Amino acid sequence: MSSYQSNEIKLINTSLIDPHPDNPRKNIGDVTDLAASIKTNGLLTPLSVVPNGERYRVIAGHRRLAACKQAGTGFVPCFVLQLDPLQQLGAMVTENCQREQLTVLEEADAIQGMLDLGATTASVAHRLGRSGDYVRDRAKAASIDNEVRASRDDFSQLTIGQLVAIARYDGQPDRQKKLAQAAGTSNFDYILRNIERDDRDRQWIESVAALVKNADGINLIPDPEKPYSDPEWRYRGCMFPSTGTPEEVIEKIRELNPAAVSIHTVSQQVYLWTRRDKTADAEEEARRAAEQAERDARRHALEKYAAASADKRMAWLHGHLHGVKRDKLVETTARLGLLQIIDPDPQGYTQALSTWNDAACGGEQFTTISGIEPERALAELRYHLDEPDWAVWAVQILAARIEWFIDPTDWTTVNDTSRRIPGYYQILQDLGYTPTDDETSHLDQLIAAISEADSDENEEDEENNQ
Repeated sequence: MSSYQSNEIKLINTSLIDPHPDNPRKNIGDVTDLAASIKTNGLLTPLSVVPNGERYRVIAGHRRLAACKQAGTGFVPCFVLQLDPLQQLGAMVTENCQREQLTVLEEADAIQGMLDLGATTASVAHRLGRSGDYVRDRAKAASIDNEVRASRDDFSQLTIGQLVAIARYDGQPDRQKKLAQAAGTSNFDYILRNIERDDRDRQWIESVAALVKNADGINLIPDPEKPYSDPEWRYRGCMFPSTGTPEEVIEKIRELNPAAVSIHTVSQQVYLWTRRDKTADAEEEARRAAEQAERDARRHALEKYAAASADKRMAWLHGHLHGVKRDKLVETTARLGLLQIIDPDPQGYTQALSTWNDAACGGEQFTTISGIEPERALAELRYHLDEPDWAVWAVQILAARIEWFIDPTDWTTVNDTSRRIPGYYQILQDLGYTPTDDETSHLDQLIAAISEADSDENEEDEENNQ
């Protein structure tokens, strides 16, 4: 006998029975058909209720209760249970979970309610027949506050993975809302990776600042109020998280030996300064410094985009290639191979595809996509190329080689590698990959630049042939 049934059945008027206020299931749905059936055949399965003063609260059978009231049924059979608040909530959660009637968020809130009433993670997991991690993940999801939940109408339909990722940023509602809005789109993982990258960059600048503050021989100054026209300091350059670890940055500063450094926490950069030559043209110096800073900022933004998009592509390849049909993989192998052996420049010459004999040529990218440790990658590769699943490995090789060739500057410069990027994305999309809005924007700009370059070459050829 379940925890919401008993040997005692009592006839109770439906006017004395109320829905339980802690029922995890918030929407019981349309009960019109059920009401019609009850009106014709009566209530075949008793409700489970608990006393509440002179009234009763339903534990199991909220839909049946609503249907009985809609059908005008008076007295109905009920199991009358004696349960404490924790047992009541546990019984309702168990019933709904067994019937898979709860959304993930409803289940999460109910589980948190049981924990709030004193239940342990282990006892809840045992009652539900689930693991401790299952309970802990839903407790995390339940921590998301109502302001974030209200940020989209279908928030309750998000998956547990999405909810746990959002809950990770408790106390940061702007980030949580941004992730919530992107959930269910190709932008979700992209935004999540950028948030993680921003956190790493913030930790980097904080560590660098602490090391610089305590380092001998490094002159730390506040940011000049007018960095590009300061009468004493002239901008020399800057360092980003991609420069290296905080310790490596300190060594680099010592090598460059600038007159001073300043820490810019907002842009997450370390600025290097030299003392200004008083006789130099201040206006010209300011112009040059501003241009250099602008170039540095563009380069920094491009490096961040290139790294984020590469991470996303390779993570997608790692997670999806083994689920692609073999015929599609064979076709993709041919397309990736042709993309690399045919010169993408209409005015160029065919170039040979280098034999895969150098672990450095895409080796790092190959290990990321395949999930094989670097020291085992080549041996595994040679073995699998003679196996029935060779097509998966061939695609991994060819994709890794393209990933290895793509530099941040290839997104803004027309060259052999950049000309291959649109074709590479088309192949990925045909496999099911969905570019983010940021990737689509960069692709559109690159395609426009390639078209413009080809148009200029054609005009030059026509002039030479006249």
